[in-house]
Amino acid sequence: MVAFVALLNPATQAQVTLPHYDGFKYAAGSMLGGQGGWLAINSGDTVWVAAGSLSYPGFPASTGNKIAFGGSGQDQTKLFTTVQTGSVYYSYLFKVTSVAGITSDAYISGLYQSATSTVTGALVWIKPDGAGFDIGVSARTVPNATVSYSSAKSLNTTFLVVGSYQFVDGTTNDSSKLWINPDASTFGKSAPAPTLTSVNTGTDLTGAARLLIRQDQDTTTASCEIDELRLGTSWADVTSGTGATAVNKDETGLIPNEFRLEQNYPNPFNPSTNIRFSVEATKAVSIRILDVLGREVATLVDQTMEPGTYTVKWDATSHPSGVYFYTVRAGNSLETRRMILTK
Repeated sequence: MVAFVALLNPATQAQVTLPHYDGFKYAAGSMLGGQGGWLAINSGDTVWVAAGSLSYPGFPASTGNKIAFGGSGQDQTKLFTTVQTGSVYYSYLFKVTSVAGITSDAYISGLYQSATSTVTGALVWIKPDGAGFDIGVSARTVPNATVSYSSAKSLNTTFLVVGSYQFVDGTTNDSSKLWINPDASTFGKSAPAPTLTSVNTGTDLTGAARLLIRQDQDTTTASCEIDELRLGTSWADVTSGTGATAVNKDETGLIPNEFRLEQNYPNPFNPSTNIRFSVEATKAVSIRILDVLGREVATLVDQTMEPGTYTVKWDATSHPSGVYFYTVRAGNSLETRRMILTK
């Protein structure tokens, strides 16, 4: 990392409360720093707001654009309510688009322990691995903790990662956990078993107060995109919330005798509409929204569902007016209907 880090005067940066959501609803082509509570530190290339968004099956639909960065340059920080007990969680969707010229690992995100300190924890690492890369986590920077890595991942694939820092009684024993592509059935509920864990062997953090998006060096920081950032003190805080898809099951107790998809209502609509469907048996169900060119713009549901009749709400606030199609697949059954968004 660049040797010097500009210490931050808390008065110059707005503090957000937890839980917090940032869908990067800023103008494409603008600099992230100075928007939504983000503050740029260090010098060099900035972190840019890029057009478009990332999506992950079953995860809340994106409400804005995404950010893009790589190589050396500015870091971005977001100040939040200080946490000193329990756990701090953060999640985001991310994609690595290139590891060309990357020769070693570097962390791309983490938590600072205070508004001015540069002591970090809950670090998410990226390491080149052949034509792909590995994702890692460490409770602190090396040598205060060992980085635990996943198996190789593919470029240009969107991943959902959830990181946490847990304050544990005693000294030199705090831990960080990382979940990579957790199952949608756990969203908004309780944390499943983590994919990776790292236990601190050095000095523990005294707290957590800032999120860091980090650019290291041209030979260590891969080209990345990040979207749908969430911060909180529980698993539910960072796997649900703003932009979430609401799925409601009819409580009549009646079991449908066949798969059925109804016309959305209202239609035309602005900005949200309801999609009602029935499944007669336990099946894998997916609901995807397509534009007139057949491009997928949102995934509302991608999970196993029990027999019953359900209503799913789609919030199209971040989408332009036009004709859209919703496709519902339940097991081997597939049906598509047309709807109109008018603004």
